[in-house]
Amino acid sequence: MAAPVADDASASPGYVLRSTLEGHRRAVSTVKFSPDGRLLASASADKLLRVWSSSDLTPVAELEGHGEGVSDLSFSPDGRLLASASDDRTVRIWDLAVGGGARLVKTLTGHTNYAFCVSFSPHGNVLASGSFDETVRVWEVRSGKCLRVLPAHSEPVTAVDFDREGDMIVSGSYDGLCRVWDSATGHCVKTLIDDESPPVSFAKFSPNGKFILAATLDSTLLESF
Repeated sequence: MAAPVADDASASPGYVLRSTLEGHRRAVSTVKFSPDGRLLASASADKLLRVWSSSDLTPVAELEGHGEGVSDLSFSPDGRLLASASDDRTVRIWDLAVGGGARLVKTLTGHTNYAFCVSFSPHGNVLASGSFDETVRVWEVRSGKCLRVLPAHSEPVTAVDFDREGDMIVSGSYDGLCRVWDSATGHCVKTLIDDESPPVSFAKFSPNGKFILAATLDSTLLESF
């Protein structure tokens, strides 16, 4: 995977291709680094998750179990757990540190349509998932219990993210809205609306928790606070 190389030779040095990681048999949906940067995980429409060492780019684990393509993944803050959201309507939690290997530890069921996005809380004890069933679900990681179901949107939910304290969750949707939720109560505390209401494909809190960045399908990025 390569980042763009700068066209202007006088600009700061550009990136160069280090390696191309192969193994997936269908389109790759997402790629993320672990919090400590030691691991790289990829998810694909081939129903698999693959985990790689970022130091030498060798395969660490192949996680198989989903019945349909995997749309999103999230590392726990300590990097030990990996959560995945799939078109099979499940969210799965994998332990990457069992005897140096990896295994499935929880399968979270409840979504009635594609599970499309997933995010660990900063403390790693809670997980949020968004679905084409238009809801956001909040899960307890240890037990796998669904703590609450948020009737979040009127179109598929495309993004979920916690603020740095874990007190709030932002969700984005094809309905053109971003909503901010109290993670403890499930109450909607704010709805962010653009005048044109383009479908939202991505939403994320800034590291300081004061801003929300949203990507929309009208080719723009929006910043709210």
